[in-house]
Amino acid sequence: MHKTNQIIKNKFDYFLKILALILIILFNRTTLVYGSNNNWIEVSKTPAGVQYLDTDSLVIKGKGIIEITTKYLRIDPESSKEIEENIYAMKINCLTNKFKDISVNGKKNLNAKWEASNGDKLLDDVILDSCKNV
Repeated sequence: MHKTNQIIKNKFDYFLKILALILIILFNRTTLVYGSNNNWIEVSKTPAGVQYLDTDSLVIKGKGIIEITTKYLRIDPESSKEIEENIYAMKINCLTNKFKDISVNGKKNLNAKWEASNGDKLLDDVILDSCKNV
């Protein structure tokens, strides 16, 4: 009788282990990403890329200076397929129309300096659109 009980116990333990494994696989939510919601709007498009703004990220920092999150999708002009995506946290001086990238893809840029857009249509459009309500 003792041997029969041990066999039943072993089978029950095996069943519980398999059940636990199945539950872990079914309810594993590692594919979910928890983060801030973004409200991306397309600001500008060229054959080389598309520029977006996160309208919910706009923060007024002081005298004409704002901070905003942007996304740039680099496009292959021949195939029109996305090559690369970069997320920028930018400070923009709306009085001088200069900007600096303070973070790229989550990596802080402590040495960022104020720059002009130098005629870059995507940057010009980001600055214009970001500063229109400031």
